[in-house]
Amino acid sequence: MKTDSGSFRDPSGTVFTRNGEVLRAVFAPGAESYARAKEKGIFERLSRKGLLVPHVEIEPGGEGVPEGTVFCLAHPRLPMVSYPWEWTFSMLKDAALLHIDLMEELLPLGFWLRDASAFNVQFDGKKVLLIDTLSLGERVPDSPWVAYRQFCSHFLAPLALAAYRDVRTLALWRNYIDGYPLDLAVRMLPWKARYRPGLWMHLTLHASFQKKADRKEDLGGAEAVKTPKVSDQGLTGLVRSLRRTVEKLRWREGESLWKAYGEIRTYSSEDVGDKATFVSGALDAVKPETVWDLGANTGEFSELAASRGAFVAAVDSDAACTEFMYGKLTGEKGLPVLPLTMDLANPSPGLGWEGSERPGLADRGPADLVLALALLHHLVLTGSIPFERIARWLARISRHLVVEFVPPEDPMVKKLLRNRKDGHLPYDGETFRGAFGRLFTFLGEKALPNGRSLFLCRKK
Repeated sequence: MKTDSGSFRDPSGTVFTRNGEVLRAVFAPGAESYARAKEKGIFERLSRKGLLVPHVEIEPGGEGVPEGTVFCLAHPRLPMVSYPWEWTFSMLKDAALLHIDLMEELLPLGFWLRDASAFNVQFDGKKVLLIDTLSLGERVPDSPWVAYRQFCSHFLAPLALAAYRDVRTLALWRNYIDGYPLDLAVRMLPWKARYRPGLWMHLTLHASFQKKADRKEDLGGAEAVKTPKVSDQGLTGLVRSLRRTVEKLRWREGESLWKAYGEIRTYSSEDVGDKATFVSGALDAVKPETVWDLGANTGEFSELAASRGAFVAAVDSDAACTEFMYGKLTGEKGLPVLPLTMDLANPSPGLGWEGSERPGLADRGPADLVLALALLHHLVLTGSIPFERIARWLARISRHLVVEFVPPEDPMVKKLLRNRKDGHLPYDGETFRGAFGRLFTFLGEKALPNGRSLFLCRKK
């Protein structure tokens, strides 16, 4: 039995794995609310609508079940866990609207979301859905929404900054994993954006009132702050106002070099065809359930893998590329592709308590197959990462690997070196083969007409 590293904070229950099963223990503090939601058919209703991860109740006893378990639930296993600092703008927006959808379903039934954490949402291979069953609780009569501040800091603040300032501000999640400080978000917003309808109420005024409330608590204790009463109608109005505000947010896409990669790359149509044939052959040989496409660009090979039934995590540092993939591959084509925005020279680390509450990228593998196409020369020559370290990292996260070596005489390599007056790390075919040959067995090789080479490898 292994307890999930991100579920220890909730006294109502915890998630753990046993013999490959994903299980949730419901403890006494959450048992009554769970039972009432079950009686009303809420879990079945939300699961049927694709808003909540489904579950099946099993016997609460047995090996590995935590002491004090009242109910035990079995959930389907997710293909991969991801985090908001890796998501596209549209995926974070979909996660925000999912919370609004859930609130509108729950309020007429006398329930609501007890929290509104972005970490309660994951991609199941088809769509985003809520994975925290115990977030559903009975509404406290006449009370404001207990998760309102969390919703604004986890969703509205980062979305507003990405829409009106810069999409790269989504990377602030790494520092503020408990949610963006509202006062900081307001100060970072352009002046006019602070006074836009919705943002004025839910961010600007909210931050001001929260600051005053915190000051009152510091000076006079919790009793100095009065909790306002909110009617059913008022709470419904709040939720609908949040929906309108979120729906209006649009990321204004700027210039992107790599989204136009198809126009500037040095491949001929023959090169592209040969490359696709080699990757297709590797997919047919390995038959992977999970593929990580590192440096995916606009997802040409992610689509190839997903069309064969694999779940694909498509990683690229360019937010325009991942946004494009989320809209085109995940949305329009309905493929099991999860685009993640990440600098592979600085991949997501472990964060949170003990640095393991939110595992880093490497700790979420290994993938059955990793695609590292047109990637190594950027890591070596731009990131200054030696071949040996790249090979070691790829061996940690993959069972099989398709890797592309771009020779020193390639126009793209020459371009990377053009303005470098100092020396650079060893970059040649012999160094590449030596570093990767120590950790991988080469199963296949293909030389492209443009001089680049593709390799199918298996981890030793």
